[in-house]
Amino acid sequence: MTTTGEISWAENRAQLRVHAEELLKDGAATAAKFGGGALGTEALALLYRRASDPEFAADALKLLHELQTHQVELDLLLEQLQDSESELTEELAHYQALYQLAPMAYLVVARDGRVIESNAAAGALLGFAPEHSKEQTLTQYLSPPGRAEVANLIEVLVGPGTVATCTAGLVGNPDLKLSIRASLSPPGDTVMMVVSHCQASGPDPSLS
Repeated sequence: MTTTGEISWAENRAQLRVHAEELLKDGAATAAKFGGGALGTEALALLYRRASDPEFAADALKLLHELQTHQVELDLLLEQLQDSESELTEELAHYQALYQLAPMAYLVVARDGRVIESNAAAGALLGFAPEHSKEQTLTQYLSPPGRAEVANLIEVLVGPGTVATCTAGLVGNPDLKLSIRASLSPPGDTVMMVVSHCQASGPDPSLS
């Protein structure tokens, strides 16, 4: 069945109505599969009594058919929503795994430097556990010159999609240089960062 992401809501409801009508033509067994009895025993009994009365038969049968169609339509819609929810859950789990298990260090940092999110590689590189990162700031793991560089880096990110880079040293190991590449998130309230070791520059082949 076509999902609501590909067609308009009105078109989707129209398709559901047609599908419900087709299912009801298959008989009571199909209707029972899609929530038969959900109309309520007393309501159905009243409709059937009305349907047996020639004075009310036409209206009662029309109403009964409309209620049955609507019930099947709702059940089809519920089934569609459950399928969509399952797909979204699987997709979210997929991207969460990609983020957490990526070999590169990824961080989401607030404009004031607080670490909001981080993956396992970031925790290993900077020396903190990702589950505790929300209580920490990125700059506390950097040597003083690097702290100023990161603060300036965040300041120059003036709009979503803006990219800036800087280098910084780790506290306790200032000789180990980190390369930090940052971009402002679409809402503009957080900064996405990729952190890696600076590439050591090798000897110039022309001098050998």
